[in-house]
Amino acid sequence: MSDTESDNNNNNADEAMQVVPMVTTMKQHITPYLPPPVVAAMAQIDPPLEPFLGPEPSMTLMGTLGIGFIVWKLLSLLGGGSSRGSAIQDDDDQDDATTSSKNKSQRSFDSTLLFCGPSLAGKTSLFYKLLYPKRPFPLGTVQSLSSNVGYKQYGDDETCWRYLDVPGYWGPDKLVSTVLKKEQTIQRIVLVLDSTQPVSKAADYLHALVQYQQQQAAQKSSLPILIACHKAKAPKAKNFRRIKLNLRNELERLEKLSSRQPTNIQDWDEALSSFEFCSSSIDPPLLQDIESFCESGKLVSK
Repeated sequence: MSDTESDNNNNNADEAMQVVPMVTTMKQHITPYLPPPVVAAMAQIDPPLEPFLGPEPSMTLMGTLGIGFIVWKLLSLLGGGSSRGSAIQDDDDQDDATTSSKNKSQRSFDSTLLFCGPSLAGKTSLFYKLLYPKRPFPLGTVQSLSSNVGYKQYGDDETCWRYLDVPGYWGPDKLVSTVLKKEQTIQRIVLVLDSTQPVSKAADYLHALVQYQQQQAAQKSSLPILIACHKAKAPKAKNFRRIKLNLRNELERLEKLSSRQPTNIQDWDEALSSFEFCSSSIDPPLLQDIESFCESGKLVSK
């Protein structure tokens, strides 16, 4: 063997001796912080993998996964940064609250049914359950970031209705200014509230809807409005009659304190009698009234 070959072999041996202690030392430092089952698993998988991955294969795998995760996060930040906020419709960049929904589909429709109400009341879960009643639907209450749109046909003439679900975080004033005043096809409104929660936010929505109805009274007839007291099967849920009383009290208070123009309604009991009320849930027995209202504008019980 020549001196050159001997030197190369010695260098390779030295490099191997440097690599092995480095990986082993790293494992010795990390092992005390790992759960015992993980340490036991590493001891079991290391021997069979060592011929393929070299010394301490478990450390090699963890290091590779860690580097892969870091690279993925960096690529996500660099490549997806400009689109991360696109689901949130910004007030400054979007004048029409339903623009994103229109862009998703150009399907023609005859009328629009609007779902509105406070955040986390259950509007979106109800929206999808009504559109896809036979589809398994494990989704609970979620907060939508943009409007949701779907289509459903009713009657022998297959009249096409567009279902429009507006996020609660927009609030009642934006609902009126950017949806009701611009969407001329809206024929029915479903105001969804959480029957386990106080009604103050829902009353704010209802007050804005009443004021809008008054402003439009000279131009068109009032829109049918259903107040769906959702999550009716929850343990602390109130029935719709109790909620109706709570809404009356809250509306009387809002009439005095709201920054909106007063409605000048003296008898809120009479005013509330013009709206439909029902208890609701995504379970079929409590879904019939809403289904009936969506199709005909009336409840099953009437």
